[in-house]
Amino acid sequence: MPLKNSSRIASRRSKAAVRFCLALLLLSAGGASAAAQSLSLGVSIRGDGIHASVAFRWNKESDLVTSLRDGMEARIVFTLRVYQRRSGFLPFLRDRVLVETTVARSAFWDFLDRTFVVESDDGTRTVFRSAPELLRGFFTLTDYPLLQAPPLPGELRYVTARARLEPVRLMPPLTIVTLAGAAASYTTAWERQEAQ
Repeated sequence: MPLKNSSRIASRRSKAAVRFCLALLLLSAGGASAAAQSLSLGVSIRGDGIHASVAFRWNKESDLVTSLRDGMEARIVFTLRVYQRRSGFLPFLRDRVLVETTVARSAFWDFLDRTFVVESDDGTRTVFRSAPELLRGFFTLTDYPLLQAPPLPGELRYVTARARLEPVRLMPPLTIVTLAGAAASYTTAWERQEAQ
């Protein structure tokens, strides 16, 4: 008899633990879905090749500025690809990737100079004095060169782009927090634009 009572208590505790875990999962998923993001892509072709302009939009930009001023770091990664469309009687062959480029930027608040700083992975640093300037500079790529060769007549090419934002970038060993869902990242869908 005592075994039945103890198994009922254990069963109730495990059900409560499962409910608690489900509630945490739903709360973390609900917080991540509350932020809306989008990406716009523009493509230009000139004599020197294909260039792209990309703009990321996020409905929680003020939260990003606040977290930067609180001493956190944010990171955005733009991924751009140029494809050549294949045609003919072999449609099972996929379109060919001509080039794939990744542009990563980190933003932080410089407490001494009281300015926002954006660092690119290539080592360049840009200083912004106001939050609107920071958001324009951090969330956009303007006239970025993708491919040095313009398309030949009859070649069908297109460009795709997406962005991934980490509004609070954690450094190791704090990255273990991402496993619990406390640190969120936001990734846009792939946008596509013809390059003719």
